[in-house]
Amino acid sequence: MSLNKILLYYGFAPIADPQAVMLWQRTLCEALGLKGRILISPHGINGTLGGKMESLKKYAHATKEFKGFSKIDFKWSAGTGNEFSKLMVKVRKELVTFNTPDEVQVDITGVVNGGKHLKPQQVNVLVDKRGDDVVFF
Repeated sequence: MSLNKILLYYGFAPIADPQAVMLWQRTLCEALGLKGRILISPHGINGTLGGKMESLKKYAHATKEFKGFSKIDFKWSAGTGNEFSKLMVKVRKELVTFNTPDEVQVDITGVVNGGKHLKPQQVNVLVDKRGDDVVFF
């Protein structure tokens, strides 16, 4: 019996041809029998896919072969295999909608001047220090 899972991820990386990446991703998911949602923009890729764990592992491995996606941190969640009714792969102007597609800059290391990643304990210290000045999006 095969195990079903859900795979969630963001990958900020410059994509010169989002349409080509969209076609590649759609073909890859169809070949592996995966369903869910993938968004692609010049800023990167975001996906939530469901299916058999072995197929999702193959998907993650193939996706990481793209130079800009090699450092994606894929997150796993429990799944039943029935979370998604179809596959949707779309190209958008922005990966995260801020209505400022020309202001967001992405390089091979991710979002340029996008801030510092904090560990949970660091977030707690920041909230203790700054209180209501801390806003989460």
